[in-house]
Amino acid sequence: MSESITYTSKQKTVIYIGVLLGFMFDGYDLLITSFVLSPTAAYFHVGIKVVSYALTLVLLASVIGGIFYGWLADKIGRRNTLFLTIVTYGVTTILSGTSASIPEFYLWRFLTGLGVGGEWGIGFSMLNEAYSEKTRGKAGGFLASMYVFGSLAGVITSDYTLTTFGPALGWRYAYYIAGIAALVLVVIRFFMPESKAWLQYMQLKKEGKLPLDYKQRDPLVSIFSRKYIRYTIFGSLLVIGDFIFTYSFLSFIPTYFGTVYKIPVPTYSLMIILAELVGIVGYIICGFISDIIGRRRTAIIYGALAFPAVIWFWYEAIVKPPFTGILSFPVEFAYMMVYFTAGFIAQYGVWIGEHFSTSMRATGSNFTYMLGRGIGAASPPIFVLMLLSTPYAMGNLGVAISIGMIIGAIIQFIAIFGLKETKGTVITPL
Repeated sequence: MSESITYTSKQKTVIYIGVLLGFMFDGYDLLITSFVLSPTAAYFHVGIKVVSYALTLVLLASVIGGIFYGWLADKIGRRNTLFLTIVTYGVTTILSGTSASIPEFYLWRFLTGLGVGGEWGIGFSMLNEAYSEKTRGKAGGFLASMYVFGSLAGVITSDYTLTTFGPALGWRYAYYIAGIAALVLVVIRFFMPESKAWLQYMQLKKEGKLPLDYKQRDPLVSIFSRKYIRYTIFGSLLVIGDFIFTYSFLSFIPTYFGTVYKIPVPTYSLMIILAELVGIVGYIICGFISDIIGRRRTAIIYGALAFPAVIWFWYEAIVKPPFTGILSFPVEFAYMMVYFTAGFIAQYGVWIGEHFSTSMRATGSNFTYMLGRGIGAASPPIFVLMLLSTPYAMGNLGVAISIGMIIGAIIQFIAIFGLKETKGTVITPL
């Protein structure tokens, strides 16, 4: 009923580069906002807590943007929708740097979140539909690692702008650079082909050649049908857990190193970079072994490793060893191990996407990921700070971060068992 789906090496390369750079800007944006929390708060004469709400707004907006753009990608195509997401992100990120007040800053950050929300699920839908079942995990692992590369670029950019232009202007230039760089991606996406699986599905639908028993429903309805609702629920829980785990440390590590240990910006920037390099290795290994032993077994291994990593970080937060240098600072090595286990997320895009059919893949992938991310990642900036004043953390930011991570690790580990093994899944138009 459909033609064989094949892509040339050139087509695969253009698709990969087009979605890869989009993933970079996601991590880039988070680290920039996290890195410039203090100078932004100082500029507007407010506390860090007030500015940190911008992180929450971006993530909540990404839920709305993710659901809408994922649905749109199943309606008008992956390629066309990815144009809209990157333009939304680029323009509003530049405007974030022009903010003259906190309410205006909140507005531009919220609109940025709409664009960010569309990238993930649509990008992975393109990858799932272009790459074979034999190499999809490896390709997905490296693609997901671009988020960390983006975070790394965010650290470098923020460090450069803050030291070059000073805190009062540096935070603005960090957003300018991020936004302008994102708009360059629009040119690359002009050369990116549309998903052939999606095109074939739409052709079958147009010609009335879909199987008689094929239920044509709106994608947002289909992902909650009896066949798919389990994957929608547990996929969302998996992402919620991972992002509570990950954002508990990502959102506060610059502040933790800078305010608790009084480590200079250039030094803790290098510490974060080193941990991110370890994280990249974790991402790539995760994708690689998922093609060998399967998605579910890989998830179990990474999910289990998260617990000793958190316990080590928690212990160091209580002991609070003095900082005498990067290589003699045990907190840095605990942080590296935590970042390695965060590579758990590397296979999500492939694994979750393989649970859904082509007619709803972008919707299902973006819904589960962005709902999970919106809830999971928006929570730590609020509850980690709230935990500081409770008997559990006793004013220790490191302990508060650890509690957040352990909660996330428990949720994600439980959710693994609600999803099926999908290794070897062949993507078809139906």
